[in-house]
Amino acid sequence: MSAPAVPHAQVTIDLPAIRDNTARLVAAAGPAATMAVVKADAYGHGLVPAARAARAGGAQWLGTAVLGEAVALRRAGLGGRMLAWLAAPGEDYDTALTDDIDVAAYSPWQLDEIAAAGRRTGITARVHLKADTGLGRGGIMPSDWQAGVEHALELESDGALRVVGVWTHFAYADAPGHPTIVAQLDTFAGAVAIAEKAGAELEVRHAANSAATLTLPDAHFDMVRPGLAVYGLSPIPDVSSAADLGLRPAMRLSARVALVKDAPADH
Repeated sequence: MSAPAVPHAQVTIDLPAIRDNTARLVAAAGPAATMAVVKADAYGHGLVPAARAARAGGAQWLGTAVLGEAVALRRAGLGGRMLAWLAAPGEDYDTALTDDIDVAAYSPWQLDEIAAAGRRTGITARVHLKADTGLGRGGIMPSDWQAGVEHALELESDGALRVVGVWTHFAYADAPGHPTIVAQLDTFAGAVAIAEKAGAELEVRHAANSAATLTLPDAHFDMVRPGLAVYGLSPIPDVSSAADLGLRPAMRLSARVALVKDAPADH
């Protein structure tokens, strides 16, 4: 027989804090919808419990990086709109569509694979086109944006997919006043205009992360996507603390002390 384990260290998650932080962010978003980002196991806070707490706080959407996490949320009984935005070739878009999950696209191959899944399943995929407005991560470059939009709308014509959103991500929203913020907003406005002029009927335009949700109302558009702030951490620590922003940290790390002793010099 093994001896019972002694809890040397533990992580305690305050789910009401996640709920209350989300409610604070929903209020900050004003009329815009709020997507609580629960990627990476909800930043280590536990995917399903954190997602439920965020829903309880008023989040209308949930966001994950990888599709597998969105599917796990569906399997756990989480309803409502969800977006998964990272993909590699060969992604299981069939499951995404049958589980009613919105997906992102920022390359021709993604659009083609999503459309193929739409034809196989008979379900029209809801697609959010991502514009790279300066971060240099995922997204269609400005020089390729017109062609990307046209390719998406060509695929939309047979009902395999529908472009429901255009989105981007800031590089320096955590530094309020940084010149790249205005530049990215201008580039994003141009990308939205091109998509709408080409015939895209958009439900949501979204750009704001935690920092922009709390400090940049001009970036709220139709939806905001806070992540870090949902869990009670300040996205602008050099400017305001979590308490200043009305946020409460949801994670506490604790451990039992095993030994304390004095050591002489040169020991």
